[in-house]
Amino acid sequence: MNMVKRIGRILPVALSLAVLVACGDKKTEKPAPVKQPEPVKVEAPAPEEPAPFDFSKISAVKGSSQEFLTENAAVAAFLNDAFAKVEKGQATSIEFPNVSGLFELASAELSSEGRAVIATFGSKLAQTNMDASVLVEGYTCDLGSVAYNDELSQRRAETAKAELSKYIPSSKITAKWYGKRLFKKIKYSTREEHRRVNIRIQ
Repeated sequence: MNMVKRIGRILPVALSLAVLVACGDKKTEKPAPVKQPEPVKVEAPAPEEPAPFDFSKISAVKGSSQEFLTENAAVAAFLNDAFAKVEKGQATSIEFPNVSGLFELASAELSSEGRAVIATFGSKLAQTNMDASVLVEGYTCDLGSVAYNDELSQRRAETAKAELSKYIPSSKITAKWYGKRLFKKIKYSTREEHRRVNIRIQ
């Protein structure tokens, strides 16, 4: 009899435990999020630009050229005439003259005339398709030591490169310098003419 009572007391508890074990601690499953389609990127049309000048028609500068220009008006006239001839089919190449930025003795500061020459040159070149690169070369006269003139010609070349970078990307410009090592090897008539930077299209 005691056994029957004991089973009667235990049975409801056992059934409750069985129900809990069967059901477990189930969490409500959330539906998987719906992936939203990415918005379609609409690229704005590129702005129309004037047809670039075809630099493939222009040959490299000849290293033997001794011609140089020091006045803004002379640079403008030369470039306008040279580009016009190629565009009209009257010439297939242009030998660019050296463009001189003028410097005072022991100075790497461009004169106002030198800045104007570079501005004219750079503005004209910026109107092209930029396929060509530019070489900037710094020189000095023979006064002073080799080391001093090397450093001075470097500063002159870098000054001209910085000025030219206002008009065309600096990645298109290479600067080199020679100090006084080429003095008298390049046939300029005066010391003043050796205090220069040559700018060439390559």
